[in-house]
Amino acid sequence: MTATVEKKTFCGICEASCGLIATVQADRVLGLRPDPDHPASRGFACSKGVQFHTVVTDPDRVLYPMRRLPDGSFARASWCEAFDDIGARLRRVQREHGNRSIGVLWGNPIAWNYAAAVTVVGLAAALETKHHYASASIDVNNYWAAAHIMYGATGVNPLPDFADTHFALILGANPVVSHGSLVTTGRIRDVLLDIPARGGKVVVVDPRRTETAKLFEHVPIRPGADPWLLGAMLGVMFEEDLIDQHAVRTQITGIDGLRELARHFDLDTAAARTGIDALTITRLARDMAAAPGACAYGRCGASLGKFSTLTKFLLDSLSVVTGNFDRRGGMVLGDPMADIEGFAELLGVSGRGRWHTRVEDVPEVNGQAPLACLAKEITTPGRGQLRALIAMSSNVVTSGPGSLETATALDTLDLMVSLDPYITETSRHAHWILPPTLWLEREQMPAFTQAQSTVPNAQWVRPVIPARGQTRDDWWIVDRLARELGVVPSPVPGAQWLGKLGVRIPPSVSVDLLTRLGRHGDLFGLRPHGINRRKLLDHQGAIKLADHCPTGVLGKKIHTRDGRIQVSSPEMLSETRRLAAPDPAESEYPLRLFSIRELRSHNSWLHNVPKLMTGLRKCRAKMHPDDAAAAGVHDRDLVSITSPWGHIEVPVEVTEEVFAGCLGLTQGWGHAGTWSTAMAAGGMSYNQLTPTDAREIDLPSGNAYFNGIPVVVSAR
Repeated sequence: MTATVEKKTFCGICEASCGLIATVQADRVLGLRPDPDHPASRGFACSKGVQFHTVVTDPDRVLYPMRRLPDGSFARASWCEAFDDIGARLRRVQREHGNRSIGVLWGNPIAWNYAAAVTVVGLAAALETKHHYASASIDVNNYWAAAHIMYGATGVNPLPDFADTHFALILGANPVVSHGSLVTTGRIRDVLLDIPARGGKVVVVDPRRTETAKLFEHVPIRPGADPWLLGAMLGVMFEEDLIDQHAVRTQITGIDGLRELARHFDLDTAAARTGIDALTITRLARDMAAAPGACAYGRCGASLGKFSTLTKFLLDSLSVVTGNFDRRGGMVLGDPMADIEGFAELLGVSGRGRWHTRVEDVPEVNGQAPLACLAKEITTPGRGQLRALIAMSSNVVTSGPGSLETATALDTLDLMVSLDPYITETSRHAHWILPPTLWLEREQMPAFTQAQSTVPNAQWVRPVIPARGQTRDDWWIVDRLARELGVVPSPVPGAQWLGKLGVRIPPSVSVDLLTRLGRHGDLFGLRPHGINRRKLLDHQGAIKLADHCPTGVLGKKIHTRDGRIQVSSPEMLSETRRLAAPDPAESEYPLRLFSIRELRSHNSWLHNVPKLMTGLRKCRAKMHPDDAAAAGVHDRDLVSITSPWGHIEVPVEVTEEVFAGCLGLTQGWGHAGTWSTAMAAGGMSYNQLTPTDAREIDLPSGNAYFNGIPVVVSAR
């Protein structure tokens, strides 16, 4: 019998990036379990991560290049056949319409696939195309836009120092389920529970009594009203002179402009808009200002409203004006093993508003157009019309706004190539599906997560098992497609010239270079204790770089002209005035819709894992008893949900778990394609209810409008 061996790796599903130990026998993973020695996750891993090896061996997985036939079915082909046909189609689009009619699209899994991320961003830059789309615009672009306004660079992301704080305001986030997003804090449930145990306070602001809210003080709020709460808290701080004057003198520029902005958020209006009484808003402001250390953190609920950049700007402003920026127990700045964001800033990849989209004139963020613009860019004729699309690990038909509009648009492309392990409701529209390796089968390092970790650590791991079938690493596939177009997928000056000489630098070499030259790098042997790719690959598990993120680093991290945080913004003042405008949908659509994330449900790949689907209640809405009575519906009824942009029918659960005036809906359902378990789950797509109109998304960032959607519910 073949002996079993154990190999350390880390989870590539979500931002927690928990350390794992794989038990391997004969090139097959028998099981995954938490790594007790990982410096961040410290022996924790969720049910999703330890089941991922079943995705690798899933009988529904695509293991060979697949060509779409005229009847919509797919047939196996060779890599040579795939590249010959795709190359001819790409060159035809390139010849007839130019590089700017070719686009790339990538989903969340690429954020944990460093080589693919480097290569796809490089391909978009080499093509000089405006058709560069990513999951950031349905997730986190408001973070990057607010960072550009306040800190002078899109990649600056202050992290809540939960481990040392005395007051944590958590807005529209459920870290007990998500395990932290845009902050990587191992065992985050335990870390949060320790705050009240040592005399501090955690306040969870959410329209639903979530798994996190049940553990702490819960303040219900109407979906989409987040900026009203934050602006009113800021107003209380100015009115009662709770501003930290030392921070004003040493860290801030534009305090008078912020004071003027705060005047637009009077308490009575904020109370009416949020459903939170004025006394509670006042108390929250006072408690945050009085705490020895305080942090304000918001995620998807706060990132996907119609005014999400303003929300993030106000959220960070609360920490800044109370003296909690770059401070232990407040908001700290990450200490990554490789400063990829800094390198992107240097190359000009990072930035905002340097160009606008062709059809709806929406500003780019980090060289990317919003996904809300994708369908119209495909269907609107004219110079620069999107005609060929290379999609990587993206199920945009489910995850993006306007599901039906997007699906219809994809069918009109001259060419669509999808790199995906499944035939999904998105990839089934592709002319070719090319099979990528998964994270247990490829070399990986936590490119995105390492910059968000509150316990800085370094990890770079070899593949745990060989690739199955004829799967290939995403970066290799994209590089081959770039060769068909005659370009090198890189934004680095001189890369195209080197390509003509036959020199193409692999992403592992580029990122290793950044690592070696960085703060923790070995400087090519000049710093013997420093790290490099080879040293990390040879090491079993992660290496702790520090116990916590450094403080007192503001001058090194802020990219504004004067090195200070800019809190006066005409753009944010304009957004504040737009926020105050009357809501014309109020009477016809009285409820406000928000999305619900479930413990064992994540990105749609996991919807094909039978063990994770067992007992999951699947697609359903949650509604307060008062709203159900007004609509004439009862628990477990099938109800109609209508927004200004769409209509679906789902079962309803009547529960006091959600705030009156709100409707919660689980997301990610309504699958199609050939993945059997996901399709059997049924349900309907949340995003049939969401808009793609550029006037209805967050204007500064292009972020999709997913939370706070006006809806009406009726009995079916």
